Amino acid sequence: MHAACAPTGLEENHLDADADLEKFLTFLEGQKTKQASHFPAVKYDKVLSFMGTTSLAGTHADVAVCPILGLEPVSGTKALNVRLRGPLPRLPARGECITVHITSVEQYQGYQVKTRALGPDDPPASICQASGDELVVSGSQTFTVHHSPYTMKFFEQIPFEEVQQIVGGVRFALVGIGEQANISPRFIYHSEARSGRVFLYHGDGLALKTYMNLKSNRQETRLVVDLDDFSGYVLRGSVEEFQPHQYPEAYQRICQGFTAGNWGKPSRTFRFAADRWERIAPTGSPVGRRPAAL
Repeated sequence: MHAACAPTGLEENHLDADADLEKFLTFLEGQKTKQASHFPAVKYDKVLSFMGTTSLAGTHADVAVCPILGLEPVSGTKALNVRLRGPLPRLPARGECITVHITSVEQYQGYQVKTRALGPDDPPASICQASGDELVVSGSQTFTVHHSPYTMKFFEQIPFEEVQQIVGGVRFALVGIGEQANISPRFIYHSEARSGRVFLYHGDGLALKTYMNLKSNRQETRLVVDLDDFSGYVLRGSVEEFQPHQYPEAYQRICQGFTAGNWGKPSRTFRFAADRWERIAPTGSPVGRRPAAL
């Protein structure tokens, strides 16, 4: 190439960013077909993704995909230890917690196992212990997670046998760190790319924990992964609620997706604008599928 025609450093970075964006869009489009077999009852183009939020303004949840080694109840308490193959995305800081999201895709259900928030004088080892490449996350509360937008339970007391039966055979967990960190599933019904940014659209039914976090912090970390091997992309940006007239095509597709799932109409609709994305993969080799308890 003639020197005068050679791209500058800025142009090269722009070309690289465009290529990375095209790779993500190709991956996202491919997941519509690949994920369809996991959701045969909802016959509409969609991609299941996972929305990571925190309550502290200006922060993103730091996330990782970790193979699950085991679930261990703590006798006489509601606590649940989760053994993972690490590492964590980073160590938690004061006021932050660790959430471990485990979902059974075919059953449209899963659980978040959350630690308590790290106190001012507490070491990270008080909520997560590491030994070699293995981690034990000390969960203090377990919450039910549903892919349906209209299911909510407060003050749950979930028997360990139920957790084991639903997710005992799941190989990977999504791990999030941040102040009141939360990871919830969201179906993407519409997407766009403009000016080097990606826009993903979804709807909600009820004002759950994710919505409460968004009231104080609009920053979001979105995981879009292949549901067979949990490799894929992590995107970072911000999310905003929108009205039907602002993005009518997106709103129509969200409503059609809700109808296909027999979920009525969304009470709120959201647009996630991502300006950063990168590949993500499990932190270690998967463990053989563990049999669920009967």
